[in-house]
Amino acid sequence: MESLQVQLPNDLQEATKAMIGDALNKAIKDAQTKNSFPPYLTQQEACKYLHIAPSTFNKWQKTYNIPVIRIDGTKRYRRDTLDEFMKKLER
Repeated sequence: MESLQVQLPNDLQEATKAMIGDALNKAIKDAQTKNSFPPYLTQQEACKYLHIAPSTFNKWQKTYNIPVIRIDGTKRYRRDTLDEFMKKLER
């Protein structure tokens, strides 16, 4: 199989490198932010993680029945479950 080489003008090469660098930096920052939260979140942490107000979280909880773990009256929300919940609603 032959390889194809394309020579871009220098300004386009630099713009492409900058775009790729920005995308990688954003992906790294997003991963670091996500991983700064524990795997099981309080409601307050869940609101912060989702960037929503507690009133919005309560409304979503009633409307969409976000899965919750209850242990002796203590509620926790799995971070992965919150990610899955958001993906389900993605359009």
